Amino acid sequence: MKIKTKTKTITDKEEAKQFLRKYGLYAEFWEPEITDSNINDPLQKYKNQIAKLKRKFGYATADCCSLNTTNPNLDKILEPFKKEHHHTDDEVRFTVDGEGIFGVNPLTEPRFEVCVEKGDLLVVPAMTRHWFELTEKKNICCLRIFKENPKWEAVYEMRNPTSV
Repeated sequence: MKIKTKTKTITDKEEAKQFLRKYGLYAEFWEPEITDSNINDPLQKYKNQIAKLKRKFGYATADCCSLNTTNPNLDKILEPFKKEHHHTDDEVRFTVDGEGIFGVNPLTEPRFEVCVEKGDLLVVPAMTRHWFELTEKKNICCLRIFKENPKWEAVYEMRNPTSV
């Protein structure tokens, strides 16, 4: 994980966790529990860590999603993610492979970017303004973890927090 702010770049894991915590974001760094090369399913390789996270935050389901140049219409698929938005639920992503960039707009301070890569778990809390894009490698495989059945619903317009 690498965090780029207006004034510095953070690569130390503990420093990154502390920085993100100031803005309500949460991070962990996972290693696969199962290293058997015959088992390819990330949901199995990270089964206990997923279960622990579900218990900690009340999440219910998980799935796996890959985005890369083999996806037909990749640019069209990515377009909605690139626009600043928020969700009414947490956005939870664990990077199994590849890399991507979450931009975060804390509204009260300058925006910053979180580059996630293999082994990085990032929780963007509900109502946090953000966007997502792939790096120039155009490849990411991630676990998505939800409180409800998998759904991705972006809210693009800003809302007054007192009226939600």
